[in-house]
Amino acid sequence: MPDAGHRARVALLVTTHGPDVGRLCDACVAELPGVSGAGLAVMSSLPAQQVRYTSDPVSARVEELQMLLGEGPCVEAFAQGQPVIATDLGDTFWLRRWPAFTPAAVDAGAQAVFALPLQVGAVRLGVIDLYRTSPGPLMGNDLAEALAFADAATELLLAEHLPGGQLPSSGQLFAHRAGVHQATGMVSAQLSAPMTEAFLRLRAHAYAAERSLDEVAADVVARRLRFTGTNSDEADL
Repeated sequence: MPDAGHRARVALLVTTHGPDVGRLCDACVAELPGVSGAGLAVMSSLPAQQVRYTSDPVSARVEELQMLLGEGPCVEAFAQGQPVIATDLGDTFWLRRWPAFTPAAVDAGAQAVFALPLQVGAVRLGVIDLYRTSPGPLMGNDLAEALAFADAATELLLAEHLPGGQLPSSGQLFAHRAGVHQATGMVSAQLSAPMTEAFLRLRAHAYAAERSLDEVAADVVARRLRFTGTNSDEADL
């Protein structure tokens, strides 16, 4: 569980820079020394992804390369659900790991890339990629701050499914995330489907019913709503 300091920082970032994810990413680049740009991809599976934000041509190229080649830090961060920190793309380690992506990213101007997953428990919503134009780490306070921005981006993506894009209050942060995660796990069990597919079904139902994701999740947790595999695949109990 995130500590109180991290939760408070995420809440401040959400209220200061939300509801626009792009504005939050701009602030991330501005506030992290050494970070030259950022890209954010919304993803539900590999290799498909939707690039929601890029700060500049280099970040746009980094996202494009990973989408086209199917390899790179973003792909691994999404698949593993863990940050991927590539501090020097000139190192042969990264060339062996991503033989197509690494030289192309260096040619584009990225010398270091840090990929941070955007996730709700086991459900991954996407990845935010930060890059540097020179080799160097993202560690200590800078890494903690980058992770806070990643969690804030996750909250904003979830908030897009609240009525009118309403941002959750600081007291609701992480609480509504936990409810959505619990409901996703229940839908996954009901459908015998992976967590990501269950989350997509939960979200699709919220869209179709013109309700918030939180409301639908609460109904699932309270067993007022159950998902089935039929064409009319949600049934009130």
